[in-house]
Amino acid sequence: MTIRHAVTALFAYAFVLSTFSFALAADVKTLRTNLQQGRYAEVVEQIGETPTDAQTAILLARSLESQGKRDEALAAITTFAKDSQPTAALLAEAARLHFQRGNWEKANEDVKRALALDQSQTLARWLRAELARVQGDLESAQTGYEWFVDYYNENDDFDSAEDLYYVGQAASQYARWTRNSGQFQFLVNDLYPDVLRRDPNFWQAELALAQLFAEKYNMAEAAKHLNKALAINANSADVYAEKGAVELTGYDVDAALRTAELALGINPQHIPAKQVQGKAKLTDFRPEQAIEILSEVVKLNPNDQTSKGYLASAMLAADGIALIDRESGEATRLGELLAQVEQDHPNLGEFYAALGNGCDIVRKYPDAVKYLEQAREKMPQLIGVHGDLGMVLMRMGEEGTAKVVLDEAFEADPFNVRVKNTLEVLDVLATYETIETEHFIIRFDPSKDRLLAVYMSRFLEENVYPKVCEGLGYTPKDKSLIEIFNQAKNTSGHGWFSARMVGLPYIGTVGACAGKMIAMASPDAVPSPYNWAHVIRHEFVHVVNLQQTDFNIPHWFTEALAVSYESEQRPPEWKTLLARRLAEDRVFNLDTINYGFIRPSDQDDWTMAYCQAYYYSQFIQQKFGEDALAKMLAAYHNYQTTDEILKDEFQIDKADFEQQYVEFLKKEVAGTKLSTEAEQSFAELYQTVEEDPQDADAQAQLAFIYLKRKALPDARDHAKKALAADKDQPLAHYVQGRLYLTIGDNEEAIAEFETAAGSPRFERNAVALLAGLRVKQKRFDEALQLYQRGAEEEPGQLDWQESILRIHLLKKDNDALLELIPQIAAQKHHDVLLRKKMAEILLQQKSWEEAARWAYEVIGIQVTDADAHALLAQAYHGQKKWDLAAREFEVAGQLRPKTVSWSVEAAELYEKAGNHEKARKVAQRVLDLDPDNAAAKAILND
Repeated sequence: MTIRHAVTALFAYAFVLSTFSFALAADVKTLRTNLQQGRYAEVVEQIGETPTDAQTAILLARSLESQGKRDEALAAITTFAKDSQPTAALLAEAARLHFQRGNWEKANEDVKRALALDQSQTLARWLRAELARVQGDLESAQTGYEWFVDYYNENDDFDSAEDLYYVGQAASQYARWTRNSGQFQFLVNDLYPDVLRRDPNFWQAELALAQLFAEKYNMAEAAKHLNKALAINANSADVYAEKGAVELTGYDVDAALRTAELALGINPQHIPAKQVQGKAKLTDFRPEQAIEILSEVVKLNPNDQTSKGYLASAMLAADGIALIDRESGEATRLGELLAQVEQDHPNLGEFYAALGNGCDIVRKYPDAVKYLEQAREKMPQLIGVHGDLGMVLMRMGEEGTAKVVLDEAFEADPFNVRVKNTLEVLDVLATYETIETEHFIIRFDPSKDRLLAVYMSRFLEENVYPKVCEGLGYTPKDKSLIEIFNQAKNTSGHGWFSARMVGLPYIGTVGACAGKMIAMASPDAVPSPYNWAHVIRHEFVHVVNLQQTDFNIPHWFTEALAVSYESEQRPPEWKTLLARRLAEDRVFNLDTINYGFIRPSDQDDWTMAYCQAYYYSQFIQQKFGEDALAKMLAAYHNYQTTDEILKDEFQIDKADFEQQYVEFLKKEVAGTKLSTEAEQSFAELYQTVEEDPQDADAQAQLAFIYLKRKALPDARDHAKKALAADKDQPLAHYVQGRLYLTIGDNEEAIAEFETAAGSPRFERNAVALLAGLRVKQKRFDEALQLYQRGAEEEPGQLDWQESILRIHLLKKDNDALLELIPQIAAQKHHDVLLRKKMAEILLQQKSWEEAARWAYEVIGIQVTDADAHALLAQAYHGQKKWDLAAREFEVAGQLRPKTVSWSVEAAELYEKAGNHEKARKVAQRVLDLDPDNAAAKAILND
């Protein structure tokens, strides 16, 4: 061969090699793209059973692992490593797979081998630090994280997005552990975006960003990055698991469970997704189901402290805090788990953090504080624990200790939204004043809510505490803290209330209880008034029965008790709703009723949950005796479940109990009328009359629709067709009456309305319109008869009763008003006018005690209503309670100073009660307003 030929052959061989290498590189790039975009099965199929090199072996393993094929993934790596010279990346991948199984010994071995080949192999470096962390060598772990910071600073450029990603992971941990909060901005604004610039398919960077924002409780930003990650890889179990965790933070249990199922559909062995499932069951107060799920998670990684911590919290929720069973003397499930964990792990910081968070989820706040404090002590590097502990301490009402902990949390992480918001709440509370009574501590804005706090303190001590504590058979050990929030610093009272309870901007109630404290938005700080007296009594019931059951009471049962004490009357619309849901076979049972409280599908669900909870308590008392509820409270304190109580305490099968409960409900709603008319759409009606022109009802309904659309010729045409088919069709007569009105023929119109309203078939529109006409004609008795028919036909519609009330007011029929107002007031808890009218009538009849009760109800809604205080004063005066009457007249005069007569009355009554100093002070205030007031001068000159 000549030199020329040899050179040519050499170039040809080199070309072939370069072409092969280019093709191989292109294949690896395609495989990696497919993997990153979630086409796992395609990658497995393309590579086959025998990868050609370390890169394809890693891609194969990751594709298998992403589908939950953990054994096959590990086999792919270990087999290739045996048959070829392993690379550092291959050994690091093997270490990662061992680490996720909790096989630390194997993982350590492979990490050492990888770093022996390449000291800068980032996955191996990351795993070495993580192995040190999980094995309790926190100093080595921190050194391992710090290596990445130095590595990043010493290198100007990174070819690998994955290398840069691990720099971000380690830098995040190092920043947490060293309290370098400023690193957060660098990570979210520079480093992870740089990863994505290098590789737009690297969804792991978007996931890391989402996790950072979720860690700060900035859920909007977290959701945004999760959506971006899913746009790259819609087949990532990791992303779905984090999405489920975010949903669970917002207490959307159903959404979290659905999302976790999506993750597990992709990867059935996915640990974070199963953790979400377990935590969701805890959030739903189903500890046994949580135990079952979390036990599976622990099997997937027996060394994962977080899984064990949540498992322990589920066991605590199910069985109690005992480590030794009293009867057998053997270790409980929790005792066995704690003993095993203490034996296996030199540092239990992460275990106690998860156990504390799990206790917080199931509202075991004292236990949550205990374990979060242990986590904080064992592993102060877990900065999230400080914020979590501070939040639970706030729920316990221990605000001084909480402030210290939250300040530390904020210093470590000023980007945590919950911590920041809660510290701002404490700043607002620092400006508040306190009223302390024998059993309560009430904090309030002195410039806005002093009067409310004063009356609330009296109401609690005189009307709430004795009745609730005696009725429930339990007295809280400590004074209960109550905080009333009003507008401050450009934030509404409801906003501060929400931040006080959960550290986030909004919750959908005006009052809430955390077991030892109650927070509420001031009635003057929300758009619509509400009955603060009902709310505070309701919430105090929660305070009592949460503490008396050691926070074990189910949601439905505590609401049942609270509703029972809230008011003596139940909303009448409950029976209508209950009757309808029974007819539709859509009532809750014990397994589903809590959903109505924590995630109702609509307002009816929410109302139905309260209604059914109340009726459960009534049924239980009727069936098992007056002491049945007390027995249940005692059983819940002993960590018995509802199912166990039914079986052991009441000796009844759960299915039989539910069946008898439904029969009880049916008796309760017997005689309740329901509307049977089903509304049809315009298209359905049009088709009906096309097929059957003699269908008078369909023709009439179509005429009514055209009338509402102002298509008068069409309305007239279909009304005539309806009457041609049925001369008595009432809706058609109503439509014709309305049409006569449009042309000014009032006489014919009224005749049509009378025909429609007089029909045996009830026609709401005609009855209501004719009744209104009779009122204008001052034919009140006829109007009353029409309105009464409407109320009888539609008992669940409040507008009929309100119309009847207007007739009685016009007729000045006080006896009828005294009978009707309480019925309407029971449905309109926040209506002050009804209650004031009731008090006025009762005062006229000299029913002093009843008048006082109704006037006090007005104050329980609107404490700044001057008329209500004057009415209450008159009621006390009638009872010869001079000092109380004087007090109420004084308050009325302060609220409306121009009505000087009230203040004069107050001064005179103070004088009569023998309180001369008070009388002179009030009299002087009168003279400041009215210098010539003779009565005031007389008191001062006396």
